[in-house]
Amino acid sequence: MRILIAAVAAVVLAGCENTPISADKADPIPSNRIYAFTQKGDSELVVTRDSGMNQGGLKLKFYIDGTLAAAFGQGEVGRFGLTQGTHILAVSDGSALVESEIELAPGQTIRRRISVSMQGFELSPTSL
Repeated sequence: MRILIAAVAAVVLAGCENTPISADKADPIPSNRIYAFTQKGDSELVVTRDSGMNQGGLKLKFYIDGTLAAAFGQGEVGRFGLTQGTHILAVSDGSALVESEIELAPGQTIRRRISVSMQGFELSPTSL
């Protein structure tokens, strides 16, 4: 019986894992959930949220330099026009906040990934 319970728990937890998705395959964030940085800038920031079941219905708020830029659903991508220089990025689920810093050069595109796990969420560099 213990083996059966452990096997079922493993399957359930595996189903909750998120899967990285490339920006090319992710769905664009609907225009009604993109709030700022929509114009073409000196540089571009591409942010993709993983697909998967973990917190799938929860929209994560994404901030650039303290300004709410978008609300991400799972498997979505947002493209933001930014000026060159240093920017602070943040992701929040309403109770926790994760921040990171980027430095953009003119004409540069930087990619970031929002991933969610049972331990929380993170904003990290990605090649996808």
